[in-house]
Amino acid sequence: MKKIIGNELAFKTFSWMKVNDVEITVPEIGKDLIPYPSSEKHVRHLKEFDNLRYGVSKEALELNRKDMNLYRIYEAIGGEDIKFKPCYFKTDDENVNLVDLQDIIAHEDSKIKVFLDYYSEGNKEKFRNTVIRILAEKNAEVELFVIQREGPESKSLESIGIYCHDGAKVHVSQYEIGAGKLYLNYKCELKGKESQSYVDSVYFGKGDEELNIYYEMTHLGEKTKSDILVNGALKDRAFKNFKSNLDFKEGCNDAVGSEEEYTVLLSDDVHSLSVPLMLAHEDDIEGNHASSAGKIDPDILFYIMSRGISYEDAEALIIESKFSGAIDKLMDEELEEEVWNSIKKIITR
Repeated sequence: MKKIIGNELAFKTFSWMKVNDVEITVPEIGKDLIPYPSSEKHVRHLKEFDNLRYGVSKEALELNRKDMNLYRIYEAIGGEDIKFKPCYFKTDDENVNLVDLQDIIAHEDSKIKVFLDYYSEGNKEKFRNTVIRILAEKNAEVELFVIQREGPESKSLESIGIYCHDGAKVHVSQYEIGAGKLYLNYKCELKGKESQSYVDSVYFGKGDEELNIYYEMTHLGEKTKSDILVNGALKDRAFKNFKSNLDFKEGCNDAVGSEEEYTVLLSDDVHSLSVPLMLAHEDDIEGNHASSAGKIDPDILFYIMSRGISYEDAEALIIESKFSGAIDKLMDEELEEEVWNSIKKIITR
């Protein structure tokens, strides 16, 4: 086993708060790595990522490069509008390790939509180290949907790096609804003028699960826009550390960004930490951030239950109302049902 430090805050706060970073224990995979089917042989060189600071940590990216057993490319050339069929990636008791790199490339004036669904089966301990790189060229549009529904025996590292050229738009929705330990890192560099990046995601922690989540938007170009909206729920003894950062660099005139995270606490023993951060090196910008955590309003519960609905179903309805915006964006009946069923099982168990 090897220990690495990940999800480091760009601007450190008091060390006693224990939110500046996180220590992650990762396995030495070596000969235990089984090649994953349908993998590309040669990794594409994307020069935009040579100096881009992204990922859970440098060590996580290096482990991904060294131990990779799956590489895939999703690409749209100029003028194309492509929607890829959902891709499913499974770990089980025979293949307990998945170390994958997913490249999404939208060339000038193209549109691309990608669905990645990670899930696990069996009882053995499992490890996943995923890196997703998104390159959006001039006036390109990217939509990415990542579904993560792994068991309590799973440890998952998920690193997303995004580079946007002039006029590019990137929309990312994540559905984090199961893993013993999850370390998620999302970093987007809005380099091009009038480029945009949006996040609309949900998470659900249960049992003794641990979630360590970090989102960062770096505004470099003029008139860039970003929005981070994350809704979550925690149950049993789950622990969550959520961090987000809007970083407005010098020269990003007229940039606009916002970050919002809302957590519903369904049990007395959960732990919820949130650290919204905003850094401004430019005067002519607009930045907003908000964060809240609390239990469901008992008056709302009473009102729903007075209509003959059970406590569990009333609780489920309220969670669904908070998650529905992100889930409806899937626009895929099978995937939507898959996500809703996973959430309902957590709420009503």
